[in-house]
Amino acid sequence: MLFEQDEPEESIITIEESGGFEQNEENPGASDHGWKDELNLAEFPIAALTDRVPNGQTTLVFEDKLERRDHPPIVRRLTIMGTVKHGLPTSTDDEVLVGLIQLTKRRSNFTNAKVPFSRYELIELLGWPQSGASYRRIEEALNRWVGVVLMYENAWWDNTAKSWVDENFHVLDNVTLYDRERRKRSAGKAGKAGAKPASGRRPKKTGTEGDPLPLSSFRWNEVIFESFQSGNLKQLDLEFYLRLRLPTTKRMFRFLDKRFYRRERLDFDLRTLACEHIGMSRSYAPTELKRRLRPALEELEQLGFLEPLDPEERYSWVARGCWRIILIRGQAATPDAPPVPTDASALIESLTSRGITPKTAAELVANHPSGRVRTKLEVFDWLVKNQDKRVGKNPAGYLVASIRSDYQAPEEFSRSAKVEEAKKEAEDGDRKAKRKVREESEKARAKDAELLARWEKLPESEREAIRAAVQAENPGLGRWKNMLEPLCLAAMEARSSKPTIKQKGLFPGPGEE
Repeated sequence: MLFEQDEPEESIITIEESGGFEQNEENPGASDHGWKDELNLAEFPIAALTDRVPNGQTTLVFEDKLERRDHPPIVRRLTIMGTVKHGLPTSTDDEVLVGLIQLTKRRSNFTNAKVPFSRYELIELLGWPQSGASYRRIEEALNRWVGVVLMYENAWWDNTAKSWVDENFHVLDNVTLYDRERRKRSAGKAGKAGAKPASGRRPKKTGTEGDPLPLSSFRWNEVIFESFQSGNLKQLDLEFYLRLRLPTTKRMFRFLDKRFYRRERLDFDLRTLACEHIGMSRSYAPTELKRRLRPALEELEQLGFLEPLDPEERYSWVARGCWRIILIRGQAATPDAPPVPTDASALIESLTSRGITPKTAAELVANHPSGRVRTKLEVFDWLVKNQDKRVGKNPAGYLVASIRSDYQAPEEFSRSAKVEEAKKEAEDGDRKAKRKVREESEKARAKDAELLARWEKLPESEREAIRAAVQAENPGLGRWKNMLEPLCLAAMEARSSKPTIKQKGLFPGPGEE
């Protein structure tokens, strides 16, 4: 993962590869339904590929070279500067920022830079557990995005001017967070005194449906908000994005999802893709870059976003230290394909049984996360049971509006037994996930033990040959147990599974590195 990088090597991509001058054609406009991603934020990483950045590390730099027809090439560079107190943005902060874009779409359809929200709502949108840890992570992410400065040099696409420009700005101009308990105490005191709280704000406002409006808010910097308003946006399959397990996979998905517009096949310089657009360290050799990309590629292949390819098809050798990587769009990456929940039929039936027409029910299930639909059904049933006035005149209409606008659940419902049951189910899911991790870890340890036993049975001459080849490919390795041994075991396993080691790509051929 990338922290302070060395001086970047020359990276070259073409104007067609960058997607820069095609971006406006890709954008159907801010009036479209569904989730969105901002195209500049999908082009270069704006966060580290980790949840922990070393103390004192406050800068990241990414750059590439953009070749243009009949014009000199453009060197595009992005410098990310964090504060000493809060540091650089992490992979979790990047996920939070994706959520903030969706809240902006939901609240005002990108017409207001100030966005009211609640942390409960954002956590639900991201699919995180409703816990104190999640609330703290949200607050930390917001604090970082207020402090972070992005410096784009010929790298920010101005969709109005249709040009790459220089821009330096904070992502968020300000964030206002209200503590729920503090609001309640203020409301109680104000009620007794018959006056407004000292802040000048009333403790509770109601919308057209009677729901409390969230008091917390954030405001986008005008540079990024103007990009929203100019239509420099693309569709984002948020459910697919949130299903991805690894930060590397999420970063790769957003970048490739942009580049696959009107294309079935992408061809990149390996180092440019891995280091400048995914965020890996430039100190890695090609072999290490391939190894670190492998889990993300496999995850995207398994989910159908990428077509599976053998290493021999995926990578091609160009020159010493220079490789190309081939990526072919899978069926799940087809543009405009709406996500279809696995329990779609059951959800549609549940909606129609509550008075919603089949056509509207199908549209709601196709265009909104299944978790949200289930939650709104539970809230709706609770309101009906308690004869709430919000569902008195037009129950089905309220249910439709609550799903489309993602109404916040009443506080009384949040304290009900159903929420407690949902929390228990989430805890059960966490326990199952941890048990699965333990089982996989045990399998990995058993495999390592089996490989070590096979290694001990090899003749000393074969062991020495493998060890020498690994050391030649990875100069500077000194520790046997921590570094050399796993590579030797992997080389031994590859030798036994392929006719030759060279075919597996573990040992360089003529002119390779």
